[in-house]
Amino acid sequence: MYRISDTQIDYILNDISARGVEMESLQQNLLDHVCCIIEQNLEADGDFESFYQKTIKTFYKDVLWEIEEETLLLLTYKNYYTMKKIMIFSGIFSAAAMIFGIFFKFMHWPGAGVFIILGIGTSSLVFLPLLFLLKVKDSQQAKDKIILGFGILSGILLSLSILFKVMHWPYSMILGYSAIISLGLILLPLFFFTGIKKPEEKINTITMSLVMIMVCGLWLTLIRSPKSTKAINIKNTTVFLINEQIVATEKKLFADVVKSDRLKNEMLKLANQIVKVCDEIKSSIVLSETGSAAIPNDFDSKDLYIHDNGFNDYPQIYKLNLLIFVYNTRENSKPLNKIITLDPDSRFDPSYRFYTGTKTEVLNQLTQIQLIVLQNERSKASK
Repeated sequence: MYRISDTQIDYILNDISARGVEMESLQQNLLDHVCCIIEQNLEADGDFESFYQKTIKTFYKDVLWEIEEETLLLLTYKNYYTMKKIMIFSGIFSAAAMIFGIFFKFMHWPGAGVFIILGIGTSSLVFLPLLFLLKVKDSQQAKDKIILGFGILSGILLSLSILFKVMHWPYSMILGYSAIISLGLILLPLFFFTGIKKPEEKINTITMSLVMIMVCGLWLTLIRSPKSTKAINIKNTTVFLINEQIVATEKKLFADVVKSDRLKNEMLKLANQIVKVCDEIKSSIVLSETGSAAIPNDFDSKDLYIHDNGFNDYPQIYKLNLLIFVYNTRENSKPLNKIITLDPDSRFDPSYRFYTGTKTEVLNQLTQIQLIVLQNERSKASK
């Protein structure tokens, strides 16, 4: 059995380094493998140098440093196939969830919002980022990687903007404008002027540039201009103030009718509770929208508007639901008009989120509840 000397070990290590292998850990691994092969296969009086030259050639096809490149590739993309499977699965899941969500939305079935959120959310936060990570390694030039990055970023921002818009969440317009800036003002010029210089890619560059322009144009046609948005805000705020005047008049008429009635029955107390809770929720919405407890008549000059934003649950909503349930089902009491919440033929489910939509829609619903209750009690008290 051949025994390698320290001098021969240094010779092997220096030769491996000279052949372009720079990773110290890889040098040591190659050294161990070569030494084991030599000691096990070389005879005691054999020619070390010639046997080593034959042995080292078995570790590569052209040059030894190729093995370092392959090692780095494996270390960098050791999860490549796992990421690829997750990307494909997330893409299929996103497409299926969006199809179900759109179908459920058209059919007015419950769960449409959940499917839409899962579909667009998975596509934006899982599928597209993984697509970028897997595709960027195939791009050799830095400009191709930059174009790919801005393309994926524009897709993510545009998808999230649509999701936020559909769900009436805030910041949808910020996401949308960011997507248009990324797509139309950065990606489009970069892609066009890079590709138009290559004759073989000229037609493809022009076609894809037109598609980008169309995407930007389609999105911009679906949004309201600042002037239209202000007009709608003025209209919504004006309607709210008019409704508040009507409710205030009903409250006064109700108070005039019942103030001489000393009998304070349970239904009357319940009606007052409902009206009070509705006022509390309205005040919370107005405060969140304008920063003020009340909206003055000159709201336009002060830029105090009720915007068409989505409504988030307030703690008083659950309390109001319970009060409505009691009001509609109180024994020995038959209100003239029940407060319809879900289905007039079924019992009210307190856990059902009836107050949905924009804040303007919720304010109108609360006003309708107050008017129904006040008119019911005033009608009964005047008999």
